[in-house]
Amino acid sequence: MGLKIALFVILLACAGGGAGYIYVQNLQNEIEGQRRVIAAQELADQQQKQAIASLQQNLETQTNALRVQTQRSQEIEVEMNRYLDIFRRHNLTKLASPRPGQIELRFNTNTKEVFDALEADSAALDRLDD
Repeated sequence: MGLKIALFVILLACAGGGAGYIYVQNLQNEIEGQRRVIAAQELADQQQKQAIASLQQNLETQTNALRVQTQRSQEIEVEMNRYLDIFRRHNLTKLASPRPGQIELRFNTNTKEVFDALEADSAALDRLDD
């Protein structure tokens, strides 16, 4: 009878050891799976931080460009008001009658300067969108 009990105890110990081994293996597999999930989440977190930093840099660049364009727009408005004041103070028909070529040349030159400035500003804004 002692031999049967000893064999029974050994059988129980082997069964318990096998079950314990399987349980430990399952835990190790689960831990490894969680490590993979954490690594993937850390990578996603890093990518999101990089995207946020890039968006913040773009916003800062656009804000600075807008500030420059606003200042340039104000300068152009002051210049426009100066030109409009000249038109208000002078009778251009009276001035152009004796020297039409001279007045026309001045108008064309200044008009070209204004259009060139507008084109340069528009090109600068277009490059910012890219």
